[in-house]
Amino acid sequence: MPTSVSPKPEKQRDVTHAHVEEGDGEEDFNLDEELGLDIPVDPLLTLLYKRHAVTSPYTTAEEREEAKAFTLQEAATHQMEPYLRFIREALGWEEDIQEADLEAMQAVNAKRVAALDAAVEDARQNRGDSEVREALLAKCTHYARIGDLENCLASIEVCAKQTLAVGPRLDLIFQRIRLGFAFSDNDVAADGIRDAHRLINSSDWERRNRLKVYEGIYYIFIRDFAKSSALLLDSVTTFASGELISFKDFIFVTLIATLPVLSRADLKKRIIDSPEVISAGVADAYGLVSAIYTCDYGSTFTALDAVCQHQRRLIYVSSHVNYFFRGVRVLVFTQFLDSYSSVTLQRMATTFRIPVKVLDQMLGTIISNERITCRVDRVSDSIYTYRGDSMNFDYHRIIKNGDLLLNRIQKLSRLVDM
Repeated sequence: MPTSVSPKPEKQRDVTHAHVEEGDGEEDFNLDEELGLDIPVDPLLTLLYKRHAVTSPYTTAEEREEAKAFTLQEAATHQMEPYLRFIREALGWEEDIQEADLEAMQAVNAKRVAALDAAVEDARQNRGDSEVREALLAKCTHYARIGDLENCLASIEVCAKQTLAVGPRLDLIFQRIRLGFAFSDNDVAADGIRDAHRLINSSDWERRNRLKVYEGIYYIFIRDFAKSSALLLDSVTTFASGELISFKDFIFVTLIATLPVLSRADLKKRIIDSPEVISAGVADAYGLVSAIYTCDYGSTFTALDAVCQHQRRLIYVSSHVNYFFRGVRVLVFTQFLDSYSSVTLQRMATTFRIPVKVLDQMLGTIISNERITCRVDRVSDSIYTYRGDSMNFDYHRIIKNGDLLLNRIQKLSRLVDM
């Protein structure tokens, strides 16, 4: 279940170990570890998934209680006083989180920070630059572990100034992006992605692939499926970001982002025939893609409903359920109607296994929003499609939008005159 992320994601590949010869001996080689599938999800992101389970109306009471208990236990174990203050305000847990407990955690953390500051000062006085950086990095790690967003961001900035190598600097930026995701702060994530692009050309391929996943997830958050799909699809075969998202959830998110925007040819090549997608274990999303590609319209809406239920449980795509549903609905209706010049409502409703009245309402909304080029004849209860050239449609759309713009300018000019 996407909302219950275990510290270690399940292994998704069929081949988990291989042996490579080096000299006269053999060395164990873990493929999952090399591909990032054995990397535990960032603890703050695990808590983000639990927080979503607590607030989602689509989880059961037992799941909400389990998520709440896990969150409180995790925070108590690691003295996460700043994070507890954050969720107490966000979720209204005043009765569950007592001020006395928070003050006790704050005292413990103050001692830890004092010890870390002493280690930094000792490194500066008696050791070299690498030891100073390691001490500063330990301080960053501490703030991240207790969920102190502001102090962690400040520590990352200080540590970055002490770091010259591109790779470690990018790792600090990746941590900033994860913090942005964990605290639902898109500005922090966007700033991190922008800074990462300034360094990425001098980095190695593994971090370049990780940045694609981070950026793809960010575009999912802000509902730019076109940019997200391109980035996520490029990362399917080179996924190495287990600290951000499990491989199974990554493939599910990729399918959500790509289905509304890919052509049939690309859908077949990059999704249906992809061994990574097939092995990921996302049967609901893969079944929807296959139903659309094979024109199995009778099972399309059943499969779509299952995907939407899954989507509601995953924080990265939960807010886009209606948007995704509408996009897939337009996709399958357009694909079906492309085969006809006219078809009766009853025939289409029977094909999709939905009531005629429901289909009529769906088509009315889609046609009025100019998402599909057809008209419904109420006399004969038939749907007539027409295929004008794209230039003609673009021309009329520009004229319509131009008229709206002129009207707004005229209204604005009247206000200025007043």
